Parts: sequence; structure tokens; C-alpha cells
Amino acid sequence: MRRYSILFIDDEEFIRESFLKLVDWQAHQFDVAGVFKNGESAWDYLSDHPVDIIVTDINMPFMDGIDLLENIRKANIRTRVLFLTGYEYFEYAHKALQLQAFDFLLKPVTTEKLLNAVERAAFDIEREEAAEKAADKSLELSRSDFVNRLLYGKIEKENIQKEAKEVCISENVGCYLVMVAVIDTLEGQKIADGEVGELKREFQEKILWKKQEVEEKTGESFEIYFARSLSPNIHMLLTAKKKELFMPDFVQIFTESLLTLVEENAKYRLTLAVGRRQRRIEQIPESFTRVMYAADNRHILKGKGGKVVYASDSVPEQPKEEKVILPTDTFLHHIRMGMVEEVKQDIRKIYEPFRHKEYISLASAKMVTIELAITAFKGEMASKDESVSYLYYLNHIQQLNTLDEMEEDITRFAVQIAAKRKEGGNHKKKIAEQALEYVKQNYAKEDLSLNDIAEYLNISVPYLAVLFKQETKQNFGAHLLESRMEAAKELLRTTSFSVSEIAEKVGYSSSQYFAVCFKKYTGVSPGAYRKQPE
Repeated sequence: MRRYSILFIDDEEFIRESFLKLVDWQAHQFDVAGVFKNGESAWDYLSDHPVDIIVTDINMPFMDGIDLLENIRKANIRTRVLFLTGYEYFEYAHKALQLQAFDFLLKPVTTEKLLNAVERAAFDIEREEAAEKAADKSLELSRSDFVNRLLYGKIEKENIQKEAKEVCISENVGCYLVMVAVIDTLEGQKIADGEVGELKREFQEKILWKKQEVEEKTGESFEIYFARSLSPNIHMLLTAKKKELFMPDFVQIFTESLLTLVEENAKYRLTLAVGRRQRRIEQIPESFTRVMYAADNRHILKGKGGKVVYASDSVPEQPKEEKVILPTDTFLHHIRMGMVEEVKQDIRKIYEPFRHKEYISLASAKMVTIELAITAFKGEMASKDESVSYLYYLNHIQQLNTLDEMEEDITRFAVQIAAKRKEGGNHKKKIAEQALEYVKQNYAKEDLSLNDIAEYLNISVPYLAVLFKQETKQNFGAHLLESRMEAAKELLRTTSFSVSEIAEKVGYSSSQYFAVCFKKYTGVSPGAYRKQPE
């Protein structure tokens, strides 16, 4: 791995100092290009000194992290941006996702998590650079690039035949077929950072195996060319010498064989968008447009399993997407009153029109689900406290890819809250007490999170996040910090353990980072605290 330049940005001086102390960056092949206190000064530097990786806070004066990332995207600067912040507002996270932030880490972050995130970013850069270098030498990649430009209509019609010949796509083709394989993660699953490319390659290999099986079964032969693109979807151009090969019966045999791929891995759903048989290669861009329209509207299809959606002969005009006005006041009232059946009906009335009457894009459907989730959060809160985190549920909703999943998920979440409201408040206190006891017994666990407690108590993370804040008047991060610092103070007063040993006993792998947190919490260093008279 080559050396990578890295930039740190935070408006708090002790955090900027801790960036340099947490990790021996030189030893891990990273050169620190600079440390800045706000996005404005960092942007001035980036204008003339591009860097590979940026670790930045979000909420800063003059130019915040979101504005900085927006400038980077507009300038087409190729850098990976990792957000490190103590702020958990939905708006920040949503904007960061839109701007394709590489990662989103919450303070306090452990040395291991920070280093792992930065190394993942470096590995992602390394893989991208290797792919670009190989593209100039590989016929397969050159062909993939041609297919990509062909599908998106980036080749003049009079040049298509010539370029096809240059990448060794046979002139003796009787028919063509465009197909797109959309790989979605199922609810509760996630494709790890940097693994999208590897996942696509694995699926492409399996698709070629299925092609071979179909050829052996039918006695017919055809070719599959994959388009090279940054899209997580697999774009395919199928060719055959036999003019009538890609008829509905044969296409059905092939697509049914591909749908069996998801049976081998329960993490994914496969949707196949299939065009109509074309006789001329010049017809491919228009066919691809129709296929992508079908793929982009897969979320409206019923169910959760693998599906095949066929493109029509013509692309309908983009449906007008009306602004969705949600009956949130009524929905909130029903939740707070514990009216479970009414809550179910509210949600059903919202989602049902999207399947039959009103068009809604996948992105808008997710925003509707998020707004309902926020309303449900309010139904649980005793007061309108904006510090309650929506980040957990936001990340969860980003993994949902059909209306059915969204409706089922938000119904389960809202009904859970309404049912608890109906039962009364005693259960909240009991759950909060159990959560606090779990923290008390496990604060020394370095990567302790709300997910661990939610799993232990068998409740949802978003529900626990709201309840924890409501019952303890603290968010989880603040309470965990307090528990660790109070335990550290006691150990400093009553034992002879070293600062490094105490750091480890209260959940910190880095004694330097522990010292930074301790000083911020108490106002003095661990050593100075130990010397104070009792």
C-alpha cells in the first residue's frame, strides 16, 4: 500500500491535538498534511493541495463539514471524507449520505475504529486506482467501458459498429438483450464499506456460471458483457448469433436460474430488469433507458423476494410526484393515546395509494418513512427534546428498498411505541433501570453501544435511544462517558494502577485518548487529579 495524505479538521483544540496522538500515522503509511480548525481554512488549503483522506467534524464556524464536502464534490476533488462528530441530528446525517461521505463516526471514537475507518478509505482508494490502471491494459475492461458508454448513449450511432469491433464484440450478432441486476440488502443487513465492488464481481462470476448451465440445458449459446460503472447494479448486454433466441420462454429460463443465486445468500435480494429483444446494436441505448426505468421503480413491486420486471415498449413520461402531506398530527395523537389499531390504519392509508394511484420515488418513500419515524419518536418523548438521536433509525431505513418493507417496518416500530403508551409508564422505568444496570456492569467493554443493550433487552435500538434519553435525561454517549469517568476517578483515588491500566479498565484502548477525555470531563489530567488532596 502506498503512502496516503490525511487532513484533520475540528474546531476544538484538544480534539485536534488528540488526532495526532491517537495513532502513529507515519507507522501506518499516512502522512498528515495538516490540521485545521474549520472548513474554511481547510478549503483554502485543499484548493491547491488535494489530499487522499479527510477526517472532519461537522458542526464548525465559518464553514461546516457539510459545506466543505459540498465544495469538494463540486470541484470534483477525489478524496474520501470521514465525518467524526458528537452531533446526532438527522439533518446532518442525511445530507452527508447525499454527498457520499465515506464514513460517519460518532464521538467518542476509539483508536481502533478511527484507524480502521481511515485504512478502509485508503484501501478503497487503492482498489480504485488499481482498477483504473488495469483498464488501459485489459481487453475485458475496455469492452466493459464500451458497453457502459453504449448503454448510456455516449457513442455516436455511426461509430458504434466500429467501436464494437475494436473491443472484439462479434459483428455476426443476430439479436441483443439488455438486462440489469439490482442487488439490494435485506432488512437488517448491510454491505460493508469497500465491499460493493467485490460483491459485484462475485455476482458476475455466478451469473456466468448460470449462463453456462442454461447453455448446457438448452443447447443454445450466447454471450454476456458486463458494463464497467460505479453503480452498485450490474448492467449487462447479452448477444446471440441466433436471431430468435431471446424470446420470452428462453429469457424466463435464464432469469429463473439467476434468481436462485439469492437462495445461496440470505443477505441479498435480486431484482432483474429485462428489456425486449433488439435486432440492431444501435437500439441498445433506448432499450437501456426503458430497463432502468423499470429497475428504478422496483420498490413499488409487492413482496420481498427476488423478482423479474420487464420493460415496456416505450418509456412512460416521468410521473408527476405530488408533494406528500402526511397526517402527522392525527398519527401522533393516536400513538400518544395508545390507539394501536388506529396507528395501523393511519400507516396503511399513507402507503396504499403509492401502489395504485400516486407515484412516489424510492428516495421520497424513504423520506416519508423517516418523517413517520420522527413523529413516532415524538410520541414517545415527554417533551420536544431535539437532542434525541434519529441517526440509528435513519441508517436502518436506508437499507429498506420496497414499499412493503417500509410499511411493515414503520408499522412495527410505531405500534411498539403505541402499545407501550397504552400499558402506562412503569415499563419505561423498568427498562431504563435494566439499561443503566447493563452499563454499570459492562462500561469497561471498549466498543459498548446501544445495540448491545437493545439486543440484551430484546427491544429496538431507536426505541431504546428515545427511552434512555427520556428516563435518564442524558443520551447514551453522555451517560457512558460519565460512568467511565466516575469509575476512573475512584480508581485514581483508591488504587496504585497506572493511568494506562486504568484507561483499559474503564473501556479505553488508548491511554492518550483516555487522558484527553478525562481532562475535558474533570478539568485536570489524571495525574493531577491523583495528586489532589482528598
